[in-house]
Amino acid sequence: MKLTSKYGHKSFLWTCLSVLLLNTGITTNAAPVKQTNSLVNTITTAQARPKNTEAIFQKARQELPEDYYVLYRIVERIARANKLDDSPWRVHISPEYNVNAFATDVNLVAFYSGLLDRLDGDSDSIACVVGHEMAHHLQNHIAVGAAERERILQQLRAEAIEEVSAEEEDLRSDLEAIGISEWVTGGTGVVLESFIGGREGGLVRTGINLIGGLFGGGKERRVKEAAARIDEIYAEKEAQRLQEWRELNHNQEFEADELGYTYMVRAGFKAQGCQTVMNVLSRLGVTESETHPATPDRITAINGFATKYPNTVLTAEGKSNLAASPVPLSYGLSRDQVTLRINSRTGSRDIDSTFPQ
Repeated sequence: MKLTSKYGHKSFLWTCLSVLLLNTGITTNAAPVKQTNSLVNTITTAQARPKNTEAIFQKARQELPEDYYVLYRIVERIARANKLDDSPWRVHISPEYNVNAFATDVNLVAFYSGLLDRLDGDSDSIACVVGHEMAHHLQNHIAVGAAERERILQQLRAEAIEEVSAEEEDLRSDLEAIGISEWVTGGTGVVLESFIGGREGGLVRTGINLIGGLFGGGKERRVKEAAARIDEIYAEKEAQRLQEWRELNHNQEFEADELGYTYMVRAGFKAQGCQTVMNVLSRLGVTESETHPATPDRITAINGFATKYPNTVLTAEGKSNLAASPVPLSYGLSRDQVTLRINSRTGSRDIDSTFPQ
């Protein structure tokens, strides 16, 4: 069952910007979980807001589906303990049984049911994931979306053509004669193979030596050589850009791991939760990818956080922040009708009590 509304597709942006757990591609025999934790018709926002902490949480436990209640308590506490409660946070749970989570939109943290199932009852581990995703938002980790990615690669292909066609005055017109611009926008195959014929997915010219049909002798050879140089130049440009994106993604993941760790420990959760999450990744066989560094490298980094950030210092800071903001953040059904909105510090107050006199 797909996520509803605009959260219905796992886009390239979600994959590169903000997943903590790489979609491993490992299948499970379990059938997709039915939607049993829908927020619609469960949140009675018209009720008066409780006046004390115990009553607020009691109401939430009674009103919210179990998984949403868990995430509400964790997000709400991390937000107040880290002074991250100046704007609303939103939470969404997909019934799809994937072991994954991601950050998208503005302050939206999304979980798949499979991840919550693997971490069920372990608030420390769930807090580690929540902290990681909140860090992606707060550090403005903006990944290159699919459309922007293709636009950049098209620009690199055009640059390769420009460099080669500038070598001779009439080479550009010869390249245009074989439809070189189609290769720029098509983005499949390589120039020479696409034009010589039989390349599925490229400019398919099955059985026809297009270049030979248009040109002859030395000119044919020159155009083929030019196409080969274009391929070579583009391959170098593409490899460099892909490596830059890979390094950016890895650095952002390491940064989100580190900041997420401080967020969850400052909120009073046990640091061991992050080790548990990494153990889940290891058991699933998650390896280094374009979007994520190798799990052993992440584990090594996390092991060093306890020295870099003494837990006693973080928890003391968190207690101080919680004391300064003692009233739990309220919640409600977002206007998109599919996400739980955890209100900001000011948004958690009654409008009549704060309205200008």
